[in-house]
Amino acid sequence: MGNLAFLANGVAQASVGVVGARLKPARPLIEFMSSGKAVAAVLSRAWRRSPPELEMPTKELAGVAQSLVASGAGALCWWRLRHGSAELPSGTREQVQAVYLHQAIHAAEHEREVAEVFKVLRSAGVEPILIKGWAIGRLYPEAGLRPSGDIDLCIAPEQHEIAQGALNRPENQRYWVDLEHDEITRFDRRSFEDLYQRSELVALDGTQVRIVGPEDHLRLLCLHLLKHGAWRPLWLCDIGAALESRSPGFDWDHCLGRNKRRAKWVRCAIGLARRLLGAELGDAPVADLPAWLPASVLEQWNEPYSPNVPLITNDIIGHWREPSVLLEHLCKRWPNPIQATVDADGDFDKTARLPFQLRHCLVRGMKLLQHLPDMQRK
Repeated sequence: MGNLAFLANGVAQASVGVVGARLKPARPLIEFMSSGKAVAAVLSRAWRRSPPELEMPTKELAGVAQSLVASGAGALCWWRLRHGSAELPSGTREQVQAVYLHQAIHAAEHEREVAEVFKVLRSAGVEPILIKGWAIGRLYPEAGLRPSGDIDLCIAPEQHEIAQGALNRPENQRYWVDLEHDEITRFDRRSFEDLYQRSELVALDGTQVRIVGPEDHLRLLCLHLLKHGAWRPLWLCDIGAALESRSPGFDWDHCLGRNKRRAKWVRCAIGLARRLLGAELGDAPVADLPAWLPASVLEQWNEPYSPNVPLITNDIIGHWREPSVLLEHLCKRWPNPIQATVDADGDFDKTARLPFQLRHCLVRGMKLLQHLPDMQRK
């Protein structure tokens, strides 16, 4: 029991240290901002067929290239290099080019798999709707510019079990399909029927693939970005691509929805696309961004990592008697202001974010305490 108390005390002390570590970064804030701004500069309007010419000192560009590769934006870095006079050291330049080529090859395979999954589900009597992934990647000028991951599908609730059963068949287990998307179920009351009525059919690899409508898709992309703390720069590029490809008849009332708070979240995400990546908005509604919001995104882009790391993992358990190591790992789990605000269903206003972050830690800490006895036994 003494070991259990020691661990609980260590977590408590480390949590206090985390607050101090994030409020007083080891490096000056100007360094976070400088690196984050370099990431933004490379990705500015990178989703366009002819992006603006990239001009950046080799040393500064080389400093962020690895970060761009790690966050999934390496191919977009290569795309910008092809449209500018900026240079990378030979080894790094070859690396981002290799990422671009790899993604271009994988994109063809991914498109084939998307078409096959639709055929599999339709044969089972299920009509899915594709979101994110290829549905947004098709808006980029070349297939290899956006990495392909899971096949994200929306399914009517009453068909979920049928769809999962079809995908669980041995011959279909090679497909990576995600049927769970809480950006829709958690933040939105729109039913599957609503999404279906505004969806579109597009041709892909000899079949018709149903994709979410542009208004619903932009809303979903904005909520997805904020829910995950905007840690991945690629997601803001997706929003830029969706904004600049919309048709003249785009229905902003439907995109924003009736919930005023959610509508402001969407308008803030749109504002970030303009402020950080230079997206052209036209008639798009945009919110006044509180100063902490773009600053938080740029700080996050300095060293992009997912903010949804589990609170306790093997790397923490293995060092639970070493408070300094414990503190280092818990620092990475301190929620950024965006993630904490969304989790608390808060407003993106000018008030301090620390209460939201402390609430987030308290909720996660309570869940941890519930599992401490099982951890001790293990």
